[in-house]
Amino acid sequence: MPHPLEQSYNWRTPATFASIAALICVGVLARGRVNGWLPALVLVVVLWALVVSVIYLRTRAYLMVDGSRLTVRRYRKLTTIEAADLIAVSQFVTPNGPSYRLSVRGPDGQTTRVVAPVALLRGGHSALFTWILTRAPQAHLDKGSQKTMALLKTRGLIR
Repeated sequence: MPHPLEQSYNWRTPATFASIAALICVGVLARGRVNGWLPALVLVVVLWALVVSVIYLRTRAYLMVDGSRLTVRRYRKLTTIEAADLIAVSQFVTPNGPSYRLSVRGPDGQTTRVVAPVALLRGGHSALFTWILTRAPQAHLDKGSQKTMALLKTRGLIR
């Protein structure tokens, strides 16, 4: 039975520290009640919500290989890709490392792009490229993807 890949980072620690820092700031502002404390309080809460929402969105990364099917999710919707429908793979850089846009032929013949957020997942690069090599060798890889695949082969993470 296939399992999704694990997150490559501990999201609980930054969420905890952001929450503790926000609570301290709220407490200091509410207790001091200096002129303009209420707008500053609102700003602290908004910034805390922004940080926590970014952390939450990063936890939504998902990738699972099940034979010839690859299931990915970046933020909201799970998308399943059949290996035969994969047309091309293009790399783009994120703050956490490279991730990939997969060009997929849909049932209606239209080409859609799906993001595989492998930089946020433990073993994501090797899982994606192993699936591509074994199940979807027809896919066109851009220059960055080819370099990553060569590096993974050199390190012995894929065959």
